Order: sequence, then structure tokens, then C-alpha cells
Amino acid sequence: MQSLKLLAALLVCTIFIFGFSQVGTLITNQWLPHTNSFSESTLIANAEVSNTSKTDALEKVEEAKNSWITNGTIYLEWAGELQPFPKEAFTFYIPESVELAEDSSHNPLKVELPNGKLLEQIELLSQTSDIFAAMDTENLKKDLEEVASHLKEGDHTFSFSDYLVDDEVMDQTNLQVTVNIAGQTAMTELQEVLNGKEIKLLGSEAFSVEAWLEKEELTLSDEAASMFASMLFELIAPTNFGVVERHISKELPTWASEGYEARFQKEKMDFAFTNPNTSEYTITISVNGSSLTGELKGGPLPYTYEVNQVEMQTLSPKTVIQYSATIPGSGTRVKEAGKNGSYIQLVRTATDASGQITETIVYSEDFYAPIQRVELHALTRPVVTTDPTSPNSIGNNTGTNTNTNNGSNINTGTNIGNTNTNTNTNTNTNTSGTNNNTTGNQNTNTGETNSNNNTNTGSTNNNDTGSGNGNANDDDNEDPGSGGYIGK
Repeated sequence: MQSLKLLAALLVCTIFIFGFSQVGTLITNQWLPHTNSFSESTLIANAEVSNTSKTDALEKVEEAKNSWITNGTIYLEWAGELQPFPKEAFTFYIPESVELAEDSSHNPLKVELPNGKLLEQIELLSQTSDIFAAMDTENLKKDLEEVASHLKEGDHTFSFSDYLVDDEVMDQTNLQVTVNIAGQTAMTELQEVLNGKEIKLLGSEAFSVEAWLEKEELTLSDEAASMFASMLFELIAPTNFGVVERHISKELPTWASEGYEARFQKEKMDFAFTNPNTSEYTITISVNGSSLTGELKGGPLPYTYEVNQVEMQTLSPKTVIQYSATIPGSGTRVKEAGKNGSYIQLVRTATDASGQITETIVYSEDFYAPIQRVELHALTRPVVTTDPTSPNSIGNNTGTNTNTNNGSNINTGTNIGNTNTNTNTNTNTNTSGTNNNTTGNQNTNTGETNSNNNTNTGSTNNNDTGSGNGNANDDDNEDPGSGGYIGK
């Protein structure tokens, strides 16, 4: 009996102690939240959990994770191409992270990125599986998990070129272009200034010919700098580099390739382009006396680029005729021989590893106007073209002129002109006179008398020209008359 009482007392005490501890914890959590397990200055990832229970901390961290997934982007970059990385690929262990969090510390989340997910994204962007052997994927995975474990806000870019360990993969771009400068006055100048020079094209930066010459303290004439700029323009054609500024001349220079001229004029015309890739490229310049050569080396490009001439037109000059008093007779002289113009269009296409064209752009579209031919001609009267069927054309004109000169003189002649019948009655008190039928079938009677009465009846055509021979029966003047009558 005594033992039963002792057992009951022990049982009551145990229940009291256990119940008090549970109730005390509940009361503490409900009424005294500031005496929580997390003290001041405690963070889990980017979530502030100071003076917060673990249950509330779980909610806060979950909300922070969801917000991080929807805001900001992680990019993978390869040869200038960006690809968003799906944040859902990360596996987050939030309860474990809250449980292991330390007070007054900045605690990361426990995060894991499956290898399969990462390799899938790498192959999707690079379009090749060969990159895995040349890339430190474990280091890339670690850096990605670092961003996720701290829920770092904003955008983040991870370039594959930063994780490549094989130099052969880094040196996949190798292009070369040569410009023939034989016989050009700038040949010696280019050899002295540019031979052996190197240009470093940094990732995501622009390059300017004028700025580079100034930085390197190099001096080139505008003609030599134009040859240099044209070589660069042709060299970067089969790449994804973007042209920022380019100019051309009025005429295509003899040394320039069609569609690839880039004119330079100090402080007025520059040639500039950008390298959109994160990797660095090097251009090496060499001049051997007759040619200017550029060689571009660097990391791989996102696609295979090719430039083709899709249109080429030759524009013939027109002939401009000018009249000059200094040209004798009906001669001509060529003042300007003229020259053909041209229109050229080059198109750049980007092709992926599967052979699909992903991009097509017009790389250059150049127009060179033709130079017109100019001829100097002598000043001559224009030739009149006649038509017998026209009312104003040359025909036969028969006229009858009756003259009274102290008698009657009747002259009948043939006039070259329209057919007209003219009656001309002249009364002369002087025995000497001349009657002419001139252009336009107008009759004029001139004599030595002081009084002449002239009546002319007939049709007049002002556009005809008449001529004829008349006979004067009683005249002393035996010369032919222009109007069909010769007076005495």
C-alpha cells in the first residue's frame, strides 16, 4: 500500500513537470515572441529572421525564395549569345536551412543544382557536347549555387569562356583578309606605321580607328587610314561584330573591294564597331609592301557567319551636250569622258550547328553615282526637215506680174514656194525699175521714179521661200531676178 502511494505521487509529479514544460513553452511562444530562438541580426539568405520563431522563419524564407525566382534573371553566355537559366532547376532545402541557422549570422540556404540540369542548359546554348571536356562545370555549378543560396537579387551572367580550361577551344576564330595596295602612294606610310601592330578587342567594348590611332600615338594620312579601315571592315564581316560608324567615297577607290570600302577623314569620318562577345580578340596587322593584311584570332563565335553579294549593278553614265563658240565648224570635243557607277549589296547570314539560318542582315549597301560624259559641240543652225505633204513645205509657185512702164511688161516666172497666184500691177513713170518677188510672196517694186503705184493681190505664206528667173522684154538688165521679174 505504501508503495502504491509512492508510485502515485511520482506519477503526479512527472505529469506536472511534463505538463508545465509544455504549457510554459506554449505560453512563451505566444506571449513572449521576442525571447525567440533567433536573436538580433540573424538572416537566412536575404530574409531577416531576427526575433522570429522558426515557424515564422520558415514562412519568411519561403516567401523570399519565391520572390527571388520571379524577379531577376540568371544568364548563361557563350560567344556573345545569352540564355536565361531556369531558377526552378535549383532544389532548396528550407527547413534544414532554418534548423541549422546560427544566431546573429548571415546564413545561406542549403541549395543543390542537379548536374543533369546544368549540362542540359550548357548543351542547349553551345549546340555541342564537346564543350564539356574543355569546361570546368563543377566550378560553374558552385558559382550558380552561390547566387541561389543567398537569393542574390538582380541579374547575373555566367560566361562559359570564364570556365574553359582547354586553350584549343578558346582559339577557334581565325580569320584573315588582305588588301592590295601595290602602287599606292600610302604604301610606304602604312608599312612604317602599322606593320607588326596588334589591336586588342576587349569583350563587350567598342573600337574606333581614330581613337586607336590617337591612343597609340600613330599618324596616318586620310588615304592610308581609309585603307586600314576598309581592311578592318572586311575582316570583321564573317563575325557577329556590329558596325557603329562607316562612310564611303563618291567613287570606289581602285584598291577597295566592292562593298567593303570604309572611308576615313580625321575628325569628320571615322570607322567604329563593337565586339558583343565576352571573350577577347586580337587583330594582328602586317604590311609587306604590296599588301595590307589583317588576322583576327580569339574565342569561338555563337554561329557560323557568311557574307555574300546578293546584288551588283553597273550604272552607265548619261551624255551631256554643251555648245561652245570656241569649237570650229561642226566639230565636237569631249570635255569629260564619264565613268560607270555601281550599286552593291552584301548580306550576312548566321547559321547554327544544325545548318539552320538564324539571322540575316544587310552588311553593306553602297551606291556610287556614275560620272556623266560631257561633250562640247560647235554652234550651228539646226537643220530644217521638210515634208512635201505639209502645207508649209517647199512647192511650186506660179505668179503673174503685170507692169506698166510707159508700156506693158508681162513677166511670167516660176517661184519655189507654195502654189500662189499673184497679180502685180506696177505703173512707173520712169523707164528704169526692178520688181522683186521675195520670201513670203511679197512683191516690192523699186524704180528710179518718184511715184510708184503697186498693187499686189494673192495669198501670202510667210513660211515659204520663192525663187525664179524672169525675162524683161524691153529691159537692159539681163541678170536673173529673185522674184521672177527684172525691170529695165
